[in-house]
Amino acid sequence: MPKVKATRDEEQGASSSKRRRTEEPPPQQQHHLYLILDDWALGYSIRKIDVSSGALDPLLQLPNGVAREAAAIRLPPPIFRLNARRGLPMFFAAALGSSIVALHPKEEDDRLLLGRGRGIPNCGGAVFDVHKSYLEFIPRPTGSQLMPVYFSIGNKLLALAPHSLQLLDLSPMDEDPGLECELGSLSWRELPDAPFHSAEVVSYAVLPGERATTIFASVGLFTDDATYSFQVMADDGSTCWKLVGEWVLPFHGRGYFDPALNAWVGLSKYCLETGHVCACQLVSPTSSDCPGWKFSKEKLFSDDPAETHVGATLVYMGGRSRFCLLECVVVYYKQYRRAKPYHFEDKDADQQPFRLSYLDLYIDCNLFLK
Repeated sequence: MPKVKATRDEEQGASSSKRRRTEEPPPQQQHHLYLILDDWALGYSIRKIDVSSGALDPLLQLPNGVAREAAAIRLPPPIFRLNARRGLPMFFAAALGSSIVALHPKEEDDRLLLGRGRGIPNCGGAVFDVHKSYLEFIPRPTGSQLMPVYFSIGNKLLALAPHSLQLLDLSPMDEDPGLECELGSLSWRELPDAPFHSAEVVSYAVLPGERATTIFASVGLFTDDATYSFQVMADDGSTCWKLVGEWVLPFHGRGYFDPALNAWVGLSKYCLETGHVCACQLVSPTSSDCPGWKFSKEKLFSDDPAETHVGATLVYMGGRSRFCLLECVVVYYKQYRRAKPYHFEDKDADQQPFRLSYLDLYIDCNLFLK
């Protein structure tokens, strides 16, 4: 059979075809939101929602620096149930990578919860890895853990309590692929106590850096407004608490660091701006100036008159200022000439009224104060 030699055009066409096949965009990376619900008789359920499926309504462009798509969602079945004391959501620490950390006290640990004990062995914490689907046990912080506040810094977890600040390094768990990491290799390290009670914290944020990561905590419930900072060095060293200024961060709870906006983003803590997103300028650890901030003019909570707002959580999805807003509402219905709240049982927990919104934030004069 005679050999056939490809011409230059054919060679270029073949190479172009190969390049097209090679340069085909990779499949879209899936992103999931994990919800922890207090809806089980023995504890909590963890449910997984695919937020990259595009199943919601088409993106709705709104003014004031917010692009939003929203819809009521039907919850999927639980992927995991955690047996822990109910009514204590504050003991779920911020997620570390793909892990959910739970540090709930046991029934016999009431004196720890009430602040009457210190130094008692407390090894009942749990870490659930959502990617590997396994549960690992870790020690809990020692001493009183009434109204804790948690900060995540890489693989490190900081627990702020009334009379202590403790740090737990979970890196050994990642370094042990055989899951043979024992509790003895994990221990909480005492850091300088905060000059305020953890129950006083109204808002907080983390500012990452190359040499040090700074945590900011604002207080003002029963005391004068103030914001404090504390630095954790990259070499595991630490500094002392510092009073930054007599003002508070404008968030209800946590503010997320968004590198694309170079700002902190969270839900407003002010009554007149309830349901609005707030973008706040970053604060230098060496500065005492009050930062500037602005609120979105669009209220993001449900305006359905049949629904009553219960709570909401804002989650940073990474990338270019992509956030998820999950709102829980209560539906009232009329029966026998009077309105009653609809109470959900465990059997119909997947029908709880939640509203999920995707938010794309961008800087303009209406949203962010430069």
